[in-house]
Amino acid sequence: MNLRPLALLLLIASTARAGVELDMEEFGKSLGGWKKEKGKAAEYKFSESEYRSYKPEISRSPDGGIFISMRVDHLRGMFSSADHASLEMSFSPDGTLLSAQAYISIQARRISSDMFRSGGKSAAGAVGQVIGGTGAQAAKLGSDVFASLAGKLLRENVTEPGRVAFPAALRHNYNMLYPCVHVVKDPLKALPVEEPGAVASTTPVKKTEAEASKKAAPEGMMDVRTFGEPQKEESHKGAEPAKP
Repeated sequence: MNLRPLALLLLIASTARAGVELDMEEFGKSLGGWKKEKGKAAEYKFSESEYRSYKPEISRSPDGGIFISMRVDHLRGMFSSADHASLEMSFSPDGTLLSAQAYISIQARRISSDMFRSGGKSAAGAVGQVIGGTGAQAAKLGSDVFASLAGKLLRENVTEPGRVAFPAALRHNYNMLYPCVHVVKDPLKALPVEEPGAVASTTPVKKTEAEASKKAAPEGMMDVRTFGEPQKEESHKGAEPAKP
């Protein structure tokens, strides 16, 4: 069986498949490290207010793209309940940022930005590169999302500094997360490639009982032989050969 066409076909299919991954550790380092909530969150100060970001949840789409959703809390102090927010981003299999949206929950009020979608490519040009080297489109998308959120928040007559700065803190997370998304490809599955006319044998070669039993017996022990096998000649020091 000639395996060259099959190996070539699998090589083309493997290199054609690509997707995107989020480098969680790299993202965590940009926020100070996943040191809180048993390694699931990072705490930091932004605009003189305290915030906590949780590790993003990632859902993979059937085409190889990903949907990222992450929670960010505004920590208002020991005797005040925290405000909550979420950031959502969708990426296509080639690393294009497709859409982004953000939400803020303050007490019983839920404020959401408009949904903004990418009008073109904002991804890395080659597999293995970091998305964001030419991310002008992604920067524009982020500006639109957080300008929309900040405008709606101001209409709620919010005056507390940490709450006013919440959209900017979310944008900080957006800016840190975006460069941590990388284009990756599936590892190539190596197959044996044989010359034309060669027959590939997948049947394991088993030793016969006779071959398996042909093991040199330790000195001083009986040599075990199969029926009909001639006795091996042995020589011992000081022993004379037998006379006929």
